[in-house]
Amino acid sequence: MTNKYTFHHLHMRNNTVARLLPAAMLAIFCQTSANAQEKAPAERQSRNRMLEEVVVTATKRAENLQDVPISVAAFSGDMLAAMGVDDPTDLQAITPGLTYNSATGFSIVYLRGVGTDAFLMADPSVATYIDGVYYPFSSGLAQSFGRVERIEVLKGPQGTLFGRNTTGGAISITTEKPNIEEFYGSIEASYGSFDTKKASGLINIPITDHWATTLAVFHNLSDNYYTFDSDSIQQGIPEEVAKGYRLKTMLAYDNFDILLAAVRIDQSGFNTALAPNTNPSSLTASLGGEKQARNHTASVDAPINFDIDNEVYFAEANFRLNYFDSKLILSKQSLNNPKSLTDFDGTNAPIIAFGSPTFSDVKTAELQFISNEDSWGSSWLEWIGGFYYIDSVAGLDPKFSLFGGEQGDVLGIPISDVLALLPAPLSNLLNSVPLTGGVNLGLHGLLSTESSAAFLQTTFKLTDWAELTLGGRYQEEERIVLKSSTQILSGNDSETTLFDWANDGVGDTSVESTNFSPKVALNFYPSDALMIYLSWQEGYKSGTFNTINVTDDIDYAEPEDVVAYELGAKYSNSNGFTLNGAIFQTEIENIQVQFSSLLNGGAVTFENAGAARIRGIDFDSKILVFPSLVDDLVFSLSGAYLDAIYTDYKNGSGFDEETGIFVGGQDFTGNRMVRTPEYTATMAISKTFMFKPGPLEVTVDGYYNSGYPYQAQNTLFFEEEYYLINARASFLIEEWDLRITASGKNLNDAVYAYSQFPNDFGRLEALAPPTNYSLALQWNF
Repeated sequence: MTNKYTFHHLHMRNNTVARLLPAAMLAIFCQTSANAQEKAPAERQSRNRMLEEVVVTATKRAENLQDVPISVAAFSGDMLAAMGVDDPTDLQAITPGLTYNSATGFSIVYLRGVGTDAFLMADPSVATYIDGVYYPFSSGLAQSFGRVERIEVLKGPQGTLFGRNTTGGAISITTEKPNIEEFYGSIEASYGSFDTKKASGLINIPITDHWATTLAVFHNLSDNYYTFDSDSIQQGIPEEVAKGYRLKTMLAYDNFDILLAAVRIDQSGFNTALAPNTNPSSLTASLGGEKQARNHTASVDAPINFDIDNEVYFAEANFRLNYFDSKLILSKQSLNNPKSLTDFDGTNAPIIAFGSPTFSDVKTAELQFISNEDSWGSSWLEWIGGFYYIDSVAGLDPKFSLFGGEQGDVLGIPISDVLALLPAPLSNLLNSVPLTGGVNLGLHGLLSTESSAAFLQTTFKLTDWAELTLGGRYQEEERIVLKSSTQILSGNDSETTLFDWANDGVGDTSVESTNFSPKVALNFYPSDALMIYLSWQEGYKSGTFNTINVTDDIDYAEPEDVVAYELGAKYSNSNGFTLNGAIFQTEIENIQVQFSSLLNGGAVTFENAGAARIRGIDFDSKILVFPSLVDDLVFSLSGAYLDAIYTDYKNGSGFDEETGIFVGGQDFTGNRMVRTPEYTATMAISKTFMFKPGPLEVTVDGYYNSGYPYQAQNTLFFEEEYYLINARASFLIEEWDLRITASGKNLNDAVYAYSQFPNDFGRLEALAPPTNYSLALQWNF
């Protein structure tokens, strides 16, 4: 078994181990110098990139993946490149049990059946960390991130070390730190289907023996893969644009280092705001809305736009003291989405358009104390503890444009007749105002959060073959509704307040909560090649308020509580075979659910499902096939089975199966949980051929998804079974350190959705791209 204490000591003092490179969601641009670090030709001949060992920080310290008693799917940058992963939504195709959706630019992530579709004014259940910094907002995370050096998908609750809102797990991305030892860089350019053009660069400059700076930039342009028919108000297709930079500078000495970083990303285009209506409700049909084909064509009556600006500044300081190490991470994040607009009915009828400007300001701080090889009892005791703080203000200022027809009608139907189709209180509200040319509603929502926590986790080495881990995290939190109101907007942009829920409503506008999340685990090592672990842990997701109601008071979603049991094993040998697997059961109480229905009194409403239970098994394996007969032929197979049901979900919200109109008070107990496929699997085969100029790598992979419901009622809104086939060929010219890669995705042209967005007007779907190809060049220097 690897000596973890020695490994950690080497990691903290050896920069070659610490080069854990470019970024994901906030570093689309960070094309790395990974190839600049490739092994010498003699070593490369005996290895395939799919077999790389991965160093992870799932326990807040650097360890080999096979030594970590947690279920983790970890991928180095080279492995991701070999599998063709350059977008967060691609992660689900290489991580069975993970569902990564995107709706109107918001990420919706489920892992082992635990997640939330409450993406407006609520926290994700699968947290995203980049460089150790927690990102509480989900808008803009589902974007292309280029090639990264390492991504870790931590499965199951991570409440002790990663804290609030990790009831389903965490996705952790580590970007490259400046290297004081050498000058290097990389340049990459690619061209692909839909006139996709990408360019990026990275340079690392050692300025002195103790000071280095890294700069990464990117600029991506692409046409959208959707087209518009002749009836659509929008005919031109704006380019999908993503551009930005990441700047890091670091001072490094023997006993401490300090890192400062600035990141900016600007993105515009359609994203997933373009979502045609493929199953209109009877309300939509009565107003002239037509069913859209489930292909990559659309007809809309409102211009579509998604525009997001994101800035992040963070600092990290590491101190290596005599008896322990310490780390301080500070961050300031701001997100602004000022121009989001979507056709809320998804048809070419002038019914309703929806804009959802989003803004968020977040400050975080984390102080860690970590035992090292000089700590007291280091031969039998390993520990980590610390404190965490977050202060955030997040807001939405959505606007609805209803009934956009001229002369006070909708497709020739008098508005008074249209209002008769709508249930009270919405029809009463609209009857009270003049609607000659339609009506514009403005909503204001602003929510503040302040939370602090203390955590400690210890691992006791009981014998040479057994360890006991005990951990816990205590958290205090306060959430306050600062704004929640409804306005009528006039033509000169003036506002007339109809409801001021934050000041005049009868519901609560603030809540204080405390929580303690414990963990107990036993780890056994029957041999150097095998680890077995058994764990029990709890997780907690903060309660939250819905602040963007139309005619309803403020909703409060109760906190979620999760208890998880897991039995897992990890096996690896010197012949290139690894097999990791786990069986688990997760029990959830007070599941936070978001429901979008104007007819139910709000743009969205929140409710809590009583309880759910998830039982499952997942595994991943890799094997070097017939190594005595064939060089560098690697086969990998991963899979997950999830039996996920609501054990208590009474008084739930849904839509009538025949009309598609809102219906409340339904009992969904016993139904399947949303966005959770019963079976998922991925398979890949990769072969490296050696030629005089360098290696040629060929990889083919497939992904299978058995399908899942988008709503707890399990009807109307469903992702059908589908599978994907992808292939890549990559040739490295070693003398020039130039890599040429040709790739094809979705070669079987499967039709499936990035996400569905159910609402009063039907099933709005943003489909994933059809078959597409690309050619990329990467030069490292």
